[in-house]
Amino acid sequence: MKIRRYMANNTQEAILKVKMDLGSDALIINTRKVKKKGLKGLFSKPMVEVLAAVDEYNVHQEGKSGDQESAENAVSDGPIMLSKNAVNSDEKEEKIARLENKILSIEETVRRLSLQLNAEDPSAAKVMTEQKNQVSRIADIFYKNLIKNEVEPDIARKLIDTAVSMTSADKGVNDIAMRLYAMISELLGQPDTIHLKENGKPTVVVFVGPTGVGKTTTMAKIAASFLLTRNKTVGLITADTYRIAAVEQLKTYAEILGIPVSVVYTPSEMKDAMNLHADKDLVLIDTAGRSHKNKEQINELRELIMASNADEIYLVLSTTTSTRSCRDIIESYSFLKDYKLIFTKTDETPVYGLMLNVRYLTGKNLSYITTGQSVPDDIETANVEKITKNLIGSYTR
Repeated sequence: MKIRRYMANNTQEAILKVKMDLGSDALIINTRKVKKKGLKGLFSKPMVEVLAAVDEYNVHQEGKSGDQESAENAVSDGPIMLSKNAVNSDEKEEKIARLENKILSIEETVRRLSLQLNAEDPSAAKVMTEQKNQVSRIADIFYKNLIKNEVEPDIARKLIDTAVSMTSADKGVNDIAMRLYAMISELLGQPDTIHLKENGKPTVVVFVGPTGVGKTTTMAKIAASFLLTRNKTVGLITADTYRIAAVEQLKTYAEILGIPVSVVYTPSEMKDAMNLHADKDLVLIDTAGRSHKNKEQINELRELIMASNADEIYLVLSTTTSTRSCRDIIESYSFLKDYKLIFTKTDETPVYGLMLNVRYLTGKNLSYITTGQSVPDDIETANVEKITKNLIGSYTR
């Protein structure tokens, strides 16, 4: 008897694989749905697993030598050719019936052994129930922690359910925590910051985002960091002419740092401004906040970015913003093909759930986070380990 396992996207596909491999005489023993392993399986559709069997006597062996037959039998995963004349219909039915009886007998034996064990040790079933309840209680604690840290409920539930499904009943808080930690870390991904070119040309970086999130200050921090700690030349451009205060603020930072700054009012002026900074290692461009309801402003921003020929774009968001508002903001910049995420004002909130939510919603890489108003000190590369621990750990309002 040859028994094999097949995986497919649906039952029809699995049955087709069985017939192609084992032939029409194959017997389906069992079918079930299974999830893929790892984080990818968290949100993917379950696969169908089919266990099938065929009697070895039905394998066509005519005209083969003993060595050939032994070699083919050794390759258990190879295709099998069934002989329609090997046995008659009655013999087939009889063998199928015997196989079904054997399976039923095995199932009955397992059932009796289980009943016997529970009868001999009634506490065994109780212990297992208590262990399952303990895992459930631990999972509930972690779920509440994620919600308190403002992780979206549907994201939190998927993470917890997956962690529990991967944890045996006799495991405790540490095992669930380790699995949850690994999944959240993988979901956050590795941070991706500014990469300077090596061909002598400036790396052009554009910052976009709503008004009030701290784009100008963040840009100044990055400029100071590259200038002071990496000894790179930096040029600044601002297109945020809707707010006079933003222009003056950037000019003040530029004067303190001793770096040039240009102001552009229209996309057509961007090319001239870029030429003025052609000898710099890094050019940072500030933009005004745009409403997704104002098509004229969105089109102007798109033209500004195109005129800058930006190498990298960063969407700046405040961690004090709600996930609901962030959905609207993300929609406002949906015309951007690619960008990275900067989160500001982490010193103003004890919870980091928004970072996980936005990363899940956009699939874009994390980069920097800001931790205060001080230039250039209060900025750092996103620490995935720190964020993950914050999300899993407790938080009391």
